[in-house]
Amino acid sequence: MRILVDTNLLVRAAITPDGLARKLLRCIEKGEEHVLIISSYLLGEVADGLHRPRIQAQWPISDQEIQVYCRSLSEVGEEVPVRPLAPVIRDSKDQAVIEAAVAGRANVICTGDAHFYLSPAKEFLEQHGISVVNDRGLLALFETEG
Repeated sequence: MRILVDTNLLVRAAITPDGLARKLLRCIEKGEEHVLIISSYLLGEVADGLHRPRIQAQWPISDQEIQVYCRSLSEVGEEVPVRPLAPVIRDSKDQAVIEAAVAGRANVICTGDAHFYLSPAKEFLEQHGISVVNDRGLLALFETEG
């Protein structure tokens, strides 16, 4: 399964090593049949998210640790070149997720963002064979495989 994990979940995986988001990353990494789809834009968003003052106040992470984490995501995942698509979702950051998913031929986008579950994004993704699930939904998919 080719999986794009939304940046919010990737940030959560970095700050909560025993949390569900990190567990999902481990499942992707361990499963030979799974590929994490990533783009340079998404890696930048993860780094920006980890540098946010409210994140740093609660989970201080050094610049070096952020670089190592982003590099490990890039090494574990398949970094895809992204081409702009006609907008199908209002938020440009969400549009970047969709563009990376299409470029990486993702089967699944894992996100809790409600915009992905609404028209026209939902229909666009379905036309490209991409399902949208939240973190618990992705875990359920992994559990049914095993």
